[in-house]
Amino acid sequence: MENPFVYGKIVRGEAFADRDAEIDELTRDIATSQNVILFSPRRYGKSSLILEVLDRVGNEGVLSLYLDLFKVISEEGFISAYAREVARLQTGGMQSVLRTLRELLPRLVPKVALRDERSGLSIEFEFDPRGVRAPLLDDLFEAVARVAAKAGRRAVVALDEFQEITTWDKEGAVERQMRTHFQLHDNVSYVFMGSKRHLMEEIFRNRNRPFYRFGKHFPLEKIPRDAFGRFIRERFGKGGIVASDPAIASILDVTEDHPYYTQLLCHILWNRAGEMKSLTSDDVDRAVEEVFSREAHAFHDQWDGLPLGARQVLAALAKEEGDQLQLYSSDFLQKHNLGSASSVQRAVSRLIAEEVLERHGGEYLFNDVFFKRWIVREFA
Repeated sequence: MENPFVYGKIVRGEAFADRDAEIDELTRDIATSQNVILFSPRRYGKSSLILEVLDRVGNEGVLSLYLDLFKVISEEGFISAYAREVARLQTGGMQSVLRTLRELLPRLVPKVALRDERSGLSIEFEFDPRGVRAPLLDDLFEAVARVAAKAGRRAVVALDEFQEITTWDKEGAVERQMRTHFQLHDNVSYVFMGSKRHLMEEIFRNRNRPFYRFGKHFPLEKIPRDAFGRFIRERFGKGGIVASDPAIASILDVTEDHPYYTQLLCHILWNRAGEMKSLTSDDVDRAVEEVFSREAHAFHDQWDGLPLGARQVLAALAKEEGDQLQLYSSDFLQKHNLGSASSVQRAVSRLIAEEVLERHGGEYLFNDVFFKRWIVREFA
């Protein structure tokens, strides 16, 4: 039987764990054209979640456009990528599709490209990179609403890793133009997704930014432990493996209920199971050691690449992470010999910028729970 625990890629169908409440809420939001700002730490499964939702609303007749801005590194790349997704909304023969695209995007030149026998035909777009962009973007940002209106249907546009727009739209011109159009569309729900909370909050909670208060904030939390436990038990059960309650508790303790790392650890446990018919806490401990063995080189490289002050902060946080922790208090600084509060603040800012840490509410969380446990093991 194929390993039922999937990590490191989009998770769909039976491999998708829980999130029923989130799916229902997002489905209702899209049905009423509510704009949503969905954010979570990395690897919480937000991309898998939104694609699951898009599948479901698509079955109800909603048009959907999904674009991952993590793969976009310039305004030119954004225009081409967005236009390709608009092209995918079109139905009918190739000539009909091209005719519609010329009406929707008159300043872009659609060209049919033959990829290969498996992927078939695709549409690329050409435009003058030196020309004025504003009219072209006007067409682009109206396209989905126009397609939906013509079809008499609702639509949803999901922009994943939206905070990446700040890396190339330095002056915010695209952001402003996008808001100008999007705010007028009552038949389209816009879902902005991101994993860098500090940047998402800057975009959507700064009153001087175009998207201030543009939609409903939707923080994606961890999967509830009882629901995740049922998922783990059921998935192991499909292979005839009985996962004991202590083993499941041990898995979730180690991974801190993090969706990605839970799937990773369970994937390893499944591969190690062999002919085993039951899973114990000792099996979990051995699987964790396998993770450390696999990742030791990467952990060492990451650690060596950090300045001493950042390492000291990580070691202190790894031992005492929690929502009651007062990181800048004199007691904490003295206990861990961290120096001044200002030097710690600089170290934390760097660690957040490099995505080693994530600020979540009042806590500073490790993005990689196994890196945290490796630090505790090596330096506690």
